[in-house]
This record gives sequence, structure tokens and C-alpha cells, in this order.
Amino acid sequence: MRLDRFAVDGHMLLPERIASALREAIVGSVLAPGARLGEQALAKRLGVSRVPLREAFRVLAGEGLVLIQPNRGAVVSERSEGELRELFAVRSLFESEAARLLARSRPQPALDALHAMIVDMKRAVRAGRHDEYAHIAARFHDLTVAACGNGLIGQLYDRIRTNLRRYQMMMADLPGSPAKSIREHETILAAIRSGRAAAAARAAGMHVGELVHRFERHRMQSVRTAKRSGKNPDPRKT
Repeated sequence: MRLDRFAVDGHMLLPERIASALREAIVGSVLAPGARLGEQALAKRLGVSRVPLREAFRVLAGEGLVLIQPNRGAVVSERSEGELRELFAVRSLFESEAARLLARSRPQPALDALHAMIVDMKRAVRAGRHDEYAHIAARFHDLTVAACGNGLIGQLYDRIRTNLRRYQMMMADLPGSPAKSIREHETILAAIRSGRAAAAARAAGMHVGELVHRFERHRMQSVRTAKRSGKNPDPRKT
């Protein structure tokens, strides 16, 4: 993504368009955690004034992606293991219930779309395109929630969706994780297809839990490796 360009959408106000561009850059790590969002330089790159830019910062601050600090301005929020665990605990609740409901209704168009996404995930992983895999996997979970028939779950899920993406993109690069995740997606879909609501909920919850466990194991391994090399990393940050 280029920060001197963003999609022109006649249905979006300028601050929303700016927020969308910055959101994509943050989720995709183009703007790294802790990066300072200097108003003057960023406004020039985007070709906008500071007023809509500040409004965009406030939108992103509400989503937890940006911190607005006195005397420092806006900075990209840090990622942390604590936030990851909290987000994924809530994610597990939403997605488990969504999978349970979807297993009861089993709308064929949604099931076909979920199957096609798994096929596309496998293709992306074989080609080494982990960013593409992460986007497809995110759509798989989005559709599970959207098709479950409970609009309130969808609304609440939307509130954490963007912050989830930061961690999902990061996890796509964990060694071996995409292949394991695909098998877990297959287990979820198989339970949904067969109408086994409790099994579908359990598989969805276990998938989210396994993602966290894989990340924590990788992080601790990285900490041990760094210590052996004489470094002293902060294990709280990703």
C-alpha cells in the first residue's frame, strides 16, 4: 500500500477515506507499532489538510490503532501479548457461537463460499503468499459471523475486527502456522456442514486458542534464542 494514494469513494467523507488508508497501512505493518504520525508530513503525502487528518486520527484512536499523546501527537499503538489474549478470548466467544448457529442453519451459498476460501488458502500457502493467505482466512471468519443469522454478534465483532487483523497478519508468518490453521478451518467447516452444532462451536474455539498458543510458543522460543545470543528482549511486545 502507498500512503500517497488512497481509494476514492464518493460515498465516504474525506476523514473516513484518510482513516481507511491509514488503517490499511497499520494493519499491514506499513506503519509500524510506535511510529509517529507527523501531521505536516503525512498531510503532504496524502494531499490533504490537517483538519480531516486529525479527524481520521480520532477515528483510529477509537479503534485502538492510534494513540493521541500530549506534546507528541498521534502514534501507532503498540501490539502486546496482553491485548492479543484479551482480543482472542472475545473472538473465541463470538466465533464459537457463530459456528454453532451456522451449523444449525447451513445456508448452502455460505458453505460453498467457505469451502472455496479454504481452497484459495491452500493455493496461497503453496505459493508462499502469506499475506494473501491471511486476508482469505480473515474473510473465512468474517463470513462465518456474517452468515450465522445473529446480527448483534456481527455488530460486536465489527468493533474488534480491525485490531484482530493486526495480529492475524502477524500470525500468518509464524512457521508452520498457516498449514495447521487450514486444517483447523477444514475441521470447523466439516462440523458446520454436518450440522454438528456443538462440535462446530468447539472447533472454532479450539482454533482461536491454538493460534494464541502457537504465537506464545514462538515468542518464548524467540526470547530464549535472543537470551542465548546476549540480547534482552521485552517478552511483552510482539
